[in-house]
Amino acid sequence: MEQTRPPEEFVSSRPPAPPASAWRVLAVALTLVLVLVLAAGLWAHWRSLSDDDAARLGARATVASVRTGLHPDPSVLPDAVLADQEAAFGPAATPSQARHLEARGTGAPPSSLADAAARLEDVARTSPNGELAATAASVAASWWAVEPPPAGADPTARRTEESEAGSGAGSPAASKVPTEEGDGEDTDDDAASSCEPAQLAAVTALDRARFTAEAAAARIPADAAQRGTMDAVTDTLDATLREPAVTPMLSCDPAPVAGGHVLPAGFAEDPTRAVGGTLREASAALVSAVGASSPEDRDWLLTGLLETAVTAQHLDPEHPVPALPGRD
Repeated sequence: MEQTRPPEEFVSSRPPAPPASAWRVLAVALTLVLVLVLAAGLWAHWRSLSDDDAARLGARATVASVRTGLHPDPSVLPDAVLADQEAAFGPAATPSQARHLEARGTGAPPSSLADAAARLEDVARTSPNGELAATAASVAASWWAVEPPPAGADPTARRTEESEAGSGAGSPAASKVPTEEGDGEDTDDDAASSCEPAQLAAVTALDRARFTAEAAAARIPADAAQRGTMDAVTDTLDATLREPAVTPMLSCDPAPVAGGHVLPAGFAEDPTRAVGGTLREASAALVSAVGASSPEDRDWLLTGLLETAVTAQHLDPEHPVPALPGRD
């Protein structure tokens, strides 16, 4: 009979070790997951709130306050527009972020739409984040169109005196404003440092609006009320284009201003409304330039944005106020 039992030398006197239990492996894995979750929770709870997040969430809270506390005229600024503006600032604060914001102090809610716009203007002026600055400027422009600040209640006349004190009528392309006393020419370094494409596009849009306003004034009788408005718009745009921050750009190649522009469609039927349309285009270009510029270069852009947004709505009130001019 054939032997089936292994030889004596191959038989172990010790029993075989039991296999590792599956539940022990699962327990170790779950423990590791729990540790990671707890670590992530503690990090989210204790990590500080960056200045950029604080500015973004503060801007979002300002829009929320306008929606829930100020209730602007829905025929001019419907809630759907405000919802789009709130969403443009990204997701709402997490519980941890909300705690940090509360610790920083949020202050009183805005007292008016103009007050809310001023808060967003401050974000647009100071934020190192270009995307956030442009979004804040865009929403502020929309609100300025609905409710101008008290100082800009008559935006078409804000700079008439400055323009009259300038070098006279005519496009800024025809004359250079000295950058220093006794020097009528911009230096090559100044011009080169100012030739940022988005800013040049804004200057071109402002120059086209000025050209259109001047052409509209030529078609309106001198004794008509609209003639005075067109003259004031032209003077305001003249003053903007003679800002010290703008004049070095006139030496860029290609130059951002021209001797003439193509008049917009519909100009012959309604010159005033056509001017409003070119001002809206200028507002959009200024918003884009805010996003592409450093905080120290935004003062003239935001001043011009206020003037163009308010005046465009005044000249063309039937046009809906855009939710995010220059960001759509």
